[in-house]
Amino acid sequence: LRDPAAYPRWYGWVHPHPALLRDSVYGLAETHRDCIRSASLIATGGCLATASILALLPLAESGVIDRSAPIVVDALVGSSAGGAEPGAATHHAHRSGEMRSYAPTGHRHTAEIVQELGLSGSEQIAFSATSVESVRGVLVTAHVFTTDEVSDRDLWRLYRARYATEPFVRIVKTSSGLHRSPNPQLLSGTNFCDVGFERDLHSRRVVVLAALDNLVKGAAGQAVQAMNVRFGFDESLGLEFTGLYPL
Repeated sequence: LRDPAAYPRWYGWVHPHPALLRDSVYGLAETHRDCIRSASLIATGGCLATASILALLPLAESGVIDRSAPIVVDALVGSSAGGAEPGAATHHAHRSGEMRSYAPTGHRHTAEIVQELGLSGSEQIAFSATSVESVRGVLVTAHVFTTDEVSDRDLWRLYRARYATEPFVRIVKTSSGLHRSPNPQLLSGTNFCDVGFERDLHSRRVVVLAALDNLVKGAAGQAVQAMNVRFGFDESLGLEFTGLYPL
């Protein structure tokens, strides 16, 4: 986060070196590639924030979002997103068969989403996170209301224009088949973020979905991608694995 005042609010502590924030860059290559090339300090984004940002970025940049209505984001996440430290929440007897809402409000990744989408405040994002019985994977479902009616053609145009040249963002939207929308199960071990969308035919609501592996595109893979950009390597170096499915 670039604003020192955001740290007590979202993290519960004061940043010990706020002067460093001026030189730091959010490490998502899809949004800050040019800045990363010359950065001396790069901070990798959170896994839920990364999925949410990539889901909503084309809509936010195009200006079609109705800013008078909140953007509702519901995130499902596997156990590995909680880190390596063991605890009651990771104990098998509690974790097995679990669907637990662990952050219905106040999740700290909200601040990253607000910052990176250029929103005016956290009141514009209604973010909730739910833990599910999966080791790895994130699935974000975002509900957005648009200022005017948008067609499927409009949405395809926005998302294709934004992500056509991105090596690790894919649009997944088909009318038939088992995997018609983004599915984190297919992305295990990969650096891809799959994004899809669907229009509500009865309102101005657009539902956007994004899936990724929280340990790769949501963490280490994102960091490697940023490192590749920073030092002029091929951006896909070390990140070419296309996934293993079925597991």
